[in-house]
Amino acid sequence: MLDTNPDAAEVKTELFANPYQTMQSGALASLDEYMKTDSYWNDTTYNKKILNAGQYDGKQYIIPLSCYYYVLSGSNDIEKVTEETLGEWLEQAEKEDGSGLKKAIDGSLYLTAGRWYQPAADYETQQVLFDKEKWTAFAESFLSLQQEWLVDTVDNIEEQYQIQPIGSLTGGEEVYVKTIPELEGRKMASVMTYGAVGMSSDHKEKAYEFLMLFLNDKMQEKEDGIENIGQVFSTTDGIAVEKSEIRNWLSDCSDVTISAVEESFEELDGAYFITDVEKTLTSDIQKVVEWGVEPENGWEKFVSDLADRVWKQYEMQVKE
Repeated sequence: MLDTNPDAAEVKTELFANPYQTMQSGALASLDEYMKTDSYWNDTTYNKKILNAGQYDGKQYIIPLSCYYYVLSGSNDIEKVTEETLGEWLEQAEKEDGSGLKKAIDGSLYLTAGRWYQPAADYETQQVLFDKEKWTAFAESFLSLQQEWLVDTVDNIEEQYQIQPIGSLTGGEEVYVKTIPELEGRKMASVMTYGAVGMSSDHKEKAYEFLMLFLNDKMQEKEDGIENIGQVFSTTDGIAVEKSEIRNWLSDCSDVTISAVEESFEELDGAYFITDVEKTLTSDIQKVVEWGVEPENGWEKFVSDLADRVWKQYEMQVKE
């Protein structure tokens, strides 16, 4: 049972810095033979697009247990945000005077910089998918607009929308959400808590059965006052990967909010594991924004150099 820190976190506690390389290394046992005879996988609300993140060379080595992604939250007029890609969201925010979308993007989007292009690498084909030109162009547009919006006193705009991690939604008010897409329009989550079985284990089947206790209903039959296992994984750092657990986790929220989160969960196109590269992207863009670096002081070159450096890091990771 392993945990991943959010890409915006400064703490690094992961046992495996790169789960993709761990799967490739032969350190983990394939779970396919156990999954084939497990009735859980026949009738489940598990989002199997997230399950794909734990596969390598056609075999399942890791089972994600919780995931993390960002949403735009707000009132029912959030449907006005109709664009498909992150770049189009930025363009829409720029066009709308007095837009709460503009304030939300200006205030928080930089915390998602490691998610602006995902998936960024294919470890099976050893290809870097990260489009550094597209990422650089978006980063420059975002930072340029930040400079303009500071002049426009964006802080005076009424707070209509908010960018936040999906796990931080709480309370009884009606909240609508939209999953934030990346630059190609994909809606991707990162894997947070996950489980695997070591290849050296002498009790692989029992180890698999233990991991599945956190997904099947054997540990979810509870007496009053005892939390469901799914709720344990639904925290500010993520939500459980089963749609059936969303309603349990958001039990103090309105039906409108619960339905909106369920829909956002179903819309996910897949998941990926956070590596040091995503953390570099997030922390370096955060520095540019929080330090207030002006264009004349070199942030354009900084962003271009960052994209080049990150592409090389991805290349190194897929080939190691």
